[in-house]
Amino acid sequence: MRRAVIGLALAIAAASNSARADTLRIALIEDRSPAHAEAARRSEDGFRLGLDYATRGTRRVHGRALALRILDDRGDPAASARLLAEAYRDRSVALAVGAGGSAATLAMLPVAARLRRVLLVAHAEADAITGSAGNRYVFRTAADASQMAIAAALALARPELNLAVLAPDTGDGHGAVEALKAALRRRAQGAFFIAAYFLPLDRAEIGRRVAAQFEALHDLHGAKTLLAIWPGSAPPIAAIAATDPGRFGIRLALCGALDPQAPPPTELDGVTSYFYSLPSNPVNAWLVARWAERFHTRPDGIAAEAMTAAIAAVAALARAPSAESDALVAALEGLRFRGPKGQLVIRPQDHQALQPLYQFRIEAGRSPAAPELVRTIEPAEMRLPLGRSG
Repeated sequence: MRRAVIGLALAIAAASNSARADTLRIALIEDRSPAHAEAARRSEDGFRLGLDYATRGTRRVHGRALALRILDDRGDPAASARLLAEAYRDRSVALAVGAGGSAATLAMLPVAARLRRVLLVAHAEADAITGSAGNRYVFRTAADASQMAIAAALALARPELNLAVLAPDTGDGHGAVEALKAALRRRAQGAFFIAAYFLPLDRAEIGRRVAAQFEALHDLHGAKTLLAIWPGSAPPIAAIAATDPGRFGIRLALCGALDPQAPPPTELDGVTSYFYSLPSNPVNAWLVARWAERFHTRPDGIAAEAMTAAIAAVAALARAPSAESDALVAALEGLRFRGPKGQLVIRPQDHQALQPLYQFRIEAGRSPAAPELVRTIEPAEMRLPLGRSG
């Protein structure tokens, strides 16, 4: 009897080990703290839809099942780094995806380098991620700050334009402004950079801080634009528009995300990496339809970015002869694939995904308020400088 029990236990263990060997795991590291739980949910949902799309619903690659492991860093960069190291102790984890912000991602980069394991970055925008802090094992499918800034310069800059900039008083906000300054130095087209104003994340303070800058702008000769360059998913356009910059002849613009459930009901120019109605491609049509079926809303930029990362992950796993790091690095370098935002290519030199961005306009008085596509800004037009090299 005892031998039978031992035999059964060994058989169960062998079956478990076999099932484990037949499974490829992807670790998704994100911030599920109360303030970011809703965004994390949209990111996870978008990633799961990306796995479905890329595998045609099978969730299998090379005959092996794909499984998603969710890790919550609670918004603590030190926890992000620790969780990445812990995830890679499990050899069935083929790759990890950083689905948090820039601070969390930057904390994980040395871990990826030390362990020589691949980290795919889904959302974070800081240039340093694929620049000065990057390494061989880090790849980003999201647009970086410089891509957004160059697109904003191409879309907005014109002769005798006075451009004042609003940004959050965060590391990403300061980085985005520096990227815009660099973009304008290369292609100012006669525009003048007047000043940058860094705003608190407390929205109750934003209106007062913005209104205090109008006196310095309204006497300037030429056109005047107040540009909110806002990393993240919730730019405070309504609070800024409520200060009525138009009464001083100041036009409002945005470089950042738009809420698909409630686009700002104000005249607005800008550039975004995604809004559900702007990209015209089969992948985006699929995402919009599935999101409506499952959640009865429209997908936002967080969902689209997560789906994009999932498609890249599956494409790399399918392209690589094995799930070993060197094979995945080779598969990701130069990878071309289609996501909801359009066609992307991961540049081999610095592992930044080059991608289209969208110039939009919202006309005053239009009901319902919705962005109209002005044009698609293609990667070749942006001529993004190299970040990390070598």
